[in-house]
Amino acid sequence: MAQSLIIGYGIVLDDAGRVLLLRRRPHDPLWPGQWWLPGDVTPLSEEPDDTVPRLFQQLLRQQVRVAYAHTVTANEPSSGRHSVHNGYLVTAQEALNGAPDDESNPFDDSQWWTAAEAVAALPDPQAELLATILERLNSGWTFEDDSGLDDLFAEPKAPTPAQPSLAANVEALLRLAVNAAANQEANLDTDLQAARDHGWSWSELQQAIELARQASISRPPA
Repeated sequence: MAQSLIIGYGIVLDDAGRVLLLRRRPHDPLWPGQWWLPGDVTPLSEEPDDTVPRLFQQLLRQQVRVAYAHTVTANEPSSGRHSVHNGYLVTAQEALNGAPDDESNPFDDSQWWTAAEAVAALPDPQAELLATILERLNSGWTFEDDSGLDDLFAEPKAPTPAQPSLAANVEALLRLAVNAAANQEANLDTDLQAARDHGWSWSELQQAIELARQASISRPPA
């Protein structure tokens, strides 16, 4: 079975709430001339959480912090290959010296788009990813700087007086993912209903269960 295609995207918002999009070069083999969120395919040698910081450092000459925000899955149109699309909120830290190599840069233009225009212009997986993240930001969600994909499946930690507990909706999803990874089938129905009560959709919950089980299978024994 072919490896899943994993792609990481950085979501950058300006003070007016506009979204940064980049245009892929017209001779790109898979997405010619397509407007994209700043993103790149994650090679097998790279952790998914490292893709977006690498892209911004190499191509946009920015040192950034990222916060994992959401994942959607789809099938890549030209081959039908299963694809995993990870979104990260990006905060710039500092500009770096030098310029990217034009020959290695798959993008040839950048523009700021309104949120509605960006969602309409992006390919389906990216549009769904961006729309979900923006909806959560507008509803008051916060995302911790430097949080990563693995944090979704980490054991919840008890809060301390100096550290507030996770938002109830995130905690409900974490409990579901942890029990799915541990094959605690008896608890899944209760966890699913609790997560639904906190606003998660069935498709999001099924993705969380699938990712948790994949992480459990691929995790080396202690």
